[in-house]
Amino acid sequence: MNIGIIGGGWSGFAAAVELTRAGHRATVYEAGKVLGGRARRMASTQDASAGPPLDNGQHLLVGAYGETLRLMETVSPGSSRTGFLRLPLALVYPEGVSIRVQPLPAPLHLAAALLFARGLVLSEKFSAIRFIQALKKIDFMPTADITVAEALAGQPEKVRRYLWEPICVAALNTPVEQASFRVFARVLKDALTGKAADSDFLIPARDLSALFPEPAAAWLEKDGGAVRTRTRITALQRSGAQWKALWDGGEALHDRIIVATAPAHAIDLLRPLNDCRTLVCELDKYSYQPILTVYAEYPVLPKFPAPLIGWVEPVPLFIFDMQASLGLTNTISVVASASGPHLEWDDARWLREIDARMQQSFGPLPPPRLIRRVTEKRATFACVPNMFRPAVKTPCAGLFLAGDYVDGPYPATLEGAVRSGVQCAQTLLATS
Repeated sequence: MNIGIIGGGWSGFAAAVELTRAGHRATVYEAGKVLGGRARRMASTQDASAGPPLDNGQHLLVGAYGETLRLMETVSPGSSRTGFLRLPLALVYPEGVSIRVQPLPAPLHLAAALLFARGLVLSEKFSAIRFIQALKKIDFMPTADITVAEALAGQPEKVRRYLWEPICVAALNTPVEQASFRVFARVLKDALTGKAADSDFLIPARDLSALFPEPAAAWLEKDGGAVRTRTRITALQRSGAQWKALWDGGEALHDRIIVATAPAHAIDLLRPLNDCRTLVCELDKYSYQPILTVYAEYPVLPKFPAPLIGWVEPVPLFIFDMQASLGLTNTISVVASASGPHLEWDDARWLREIDARMQQSFGPLPPPRLIRRVTEKRATFACVPNMFRPAVKTPCAGLFLAGDYVDGPYPATLEGAVRSGVQCAQTLLATS
């Protein structure tokens, strides 16, 4: 089959790779000039001689993201190992709380991490251990979902504040008072109750476009596929048993179409299709959460106790040492997920906040220089209980969806996007 895939992000290329492996021809259409969708390299952010380019947001993966690592290996053998700074899970807070996974087989690695955690009393440590043990028994298809805040009501305040709540905001990009516990529990179960390596932190050691989308594009083209950048698909039309994709100045016929864009862009393409009216109405109800990343440079940077450290006040932040991951000397990235007062801060306020926290952690430092502040206002959908998530197969024959928002066990993460692309390809093949 000749399959058109609209969207050159992680889900679109995951679908393209799987379909190509099954013997079909995929053409990927990307509106922008840089591949990667909502996880990509920013174009022309700095002179090439200054070092690696910056992404449109700092990302953190975990070892349990098996489909992402598998497809990276498919298109570029060895990249799942060389593409990341891989570290045992470590949550380090300058306020005095530190939880570090120990080099032991599962499940002893996590038990030891909690038992030897700094800043928690013994009762708090055992409460966290019992919570992890309970994850193994969770039914992921209950009649009703609840919020993460409701599920954590029995956990000690300090455990919630320094362990579960930061992980929830990082994974689901949704405040615990709104976030789906069903989805959160699935992420925790995969990361914390499997192999010891599943809980590892994976910090990208190259820009996000170079990590998977660009190698996937090169692999695809070598196998007879095609990738068209700067090609914004503006409409889809039925043409007998096929679909016509139209863009400014051109069109192409495909046996099947996969819409692998963000929900808002998918709505624009689906709205004119009568059979998709109900689907569009449900997608119109989505709400979204932002992610803000600040890149800053210091004249000199002290050695971090870990390549990433966290803060919880006045808003939760993660600070990444980019020298450890990307080799950017004296450079940090600061990530604030989900809605909050920080969205209203200007550049000067951000530099003051970052400097205050860094000095509290490391002592007196020269002032930082802002490199860039990036705000993705619709970075992810708000992952709330019992939300509608569409199937990959639409009511229109031959038209499919892929994206981190489609029906699946994961939130809006790179693994969620990749899994959706794989699922979409499998469903397309099974129904053709």
